[in-house]
Amino acid sequence: MNRHFLSRFSTLFGRTASQLAALLAAATLAACGGGEGVIGSGGTGSPLGMAEGTVNGFGSVIVDGQVFDDRSAPVVTEVAPGVDAIAEVKLGDRVSVAYETPGVASVVRVEAALVGSVDSAGAPGRFLVLGQAVAVNEDGAAGPITQFGGGYAQAADLRAGDAVEVHGLLVRLGGTVQIQATRIDRRAALPAYVRVSGIVGALQTGATTRFTLGALTVDASAAAVLPSGTALANGQAVTVLALPASFTAPAPGAWRLQAAQIRIRELEDDDDGLEDSVSGSVSNLDAVAKTFLLGSQRVEYAAATLSPAGWSPAEGQYVLVRGVASADGSLVAASVALRDTGSQSEAELHGNITGYDAATGRFNVRGVAVDASTAALEGCPVSGLANGLYVEIEGAMSSNGVIARELHCGDEPEDAEVEREGVAGGVDIAAQTFALATEHDGAVAVRWTDTTYFGGLTPATLAGAKVKVEGVFVDGVLVARKVKGED
Repeated sequence: MNRHFLSRFSTLFGRTASQLAALLAAATLAACGGGEGVIGSGGTGSPLGMAEGTVNGFGSVIVDGQVFDDRSAPVVTEVAPGVDAIAEVKLGDRVSVAYETPGVASVVRVEAALVGSVDSAGAPGRFLVLGQAVAVNEDGAAGPITQFGGGYAQAADLRAGDAVEVHGLLVRLGGTVQIQATRIDRRAALPAYVRVSGIVGALQTGATTRFTLGALTVDASAAAVLPSGTALANGQAVTVLALPASFTAPAPGAWRLQAAQIRIRELEDDDDGLEDSVSGSVSNLDAVAKTFLLGSQRVEYAAATLSPAGWSPAEGQYVLVRGVASADGSLVAASVALRDTGSQSEAELHGNITGYDAATGRFNVRGVAVDASTAALEGCPVSGLANGLYVEIEGAMSSNGVIARELHCGDEPEDAEVEREGVAGGVDIAAQTFALATEHDGAVAVRWTDTTYFGGLTPATLAGAKVKVEGVFVDGVLVARKVKGED
């Protein structure tokens, strides 16, 4: 087992219970909305670093191999113009992590590229959503393997008309742009606002402002453009929110959308000394000038440390860039790291085993399906794996979770995020507490907060439900980050 892999997580659990309790008590959703938050600002007015990338593990939250203690960080997503909702982070999600202290998240923002209906599903692994071409990735050398959820097991399960949420990278292919999916979930229905991300083209201004995102024409005449005072321009990466009814197809292969809000994705010039990081697929590489693009983000890497040693960036490679934004919005890289199956760990998980199947060696950790049938075990009981064991896993991504290569069993670290499952009772909605009757640990006192995510149930339907609770023990009480009904 990689000792560095194990030891680097111990620093996450150094806070005292009283410190953690204070942090959790202070964790409130500061803005009832996305505000002016863009990459590099977070919209708080405080000096912030920002990491934008793909979630490849939990232990706290791990983004492209970077570990962020998220125990006191609200997890949100923008569900309507200027309106955030508490959200859940999943393996393969694209997120923006704002932080004031390196390695400690202040806010985790879940950033889907697309939320809408499948326009058409053609060649295997390729389909259209809101006029945007989406490609499934099965090659770890090209970036994160596409994860499937919400009832999907593979790309062939998608059907035209399905409501979906797609996370992914903006990838330039010559003169076109496609979204290389990192995660695809089927949704039960379309939300109040659909969401589409892309790179602005064919911008027209005047009496009517419009532009294209792939095959989609966006009418921006009545839209709020954020950050305020920023002008739209060709080549910008944007995220558009719109009412579903405003999406029309006046001609085959030609789609139109009336935007309610347009958020320009850009880095801000910061003097606080905190690095930003962005991951994506290299395009428009200029090996002489030492520049390339990640979507629309320009990267200057002349002074950067490259890893692995002896490697140089190439078109189509998935990389993680750390650096500082310049006045023109370029990211001046301090380091550029190749992230592929040969150079980096694909997935890491730390947590308790649930749903263990001894016949197949499969189970769940932190809501992620794990196949440990061929894993090298270390420190595990002679009797074998079992529900409730705390494990640390390193492995490869499959389309439906993680294939474990190395699995270490051990005691739960102090203040670690843990999972308990059982039946909820004694619910006190006013006090935001309940008792969890578990099979192995007896009754566990649980408290939820205003930033707790409820999945498949609500506090009003909690009593008598069989649930999984994920959180941190503070003075003997499990302070819940998630409460989810069992499938």
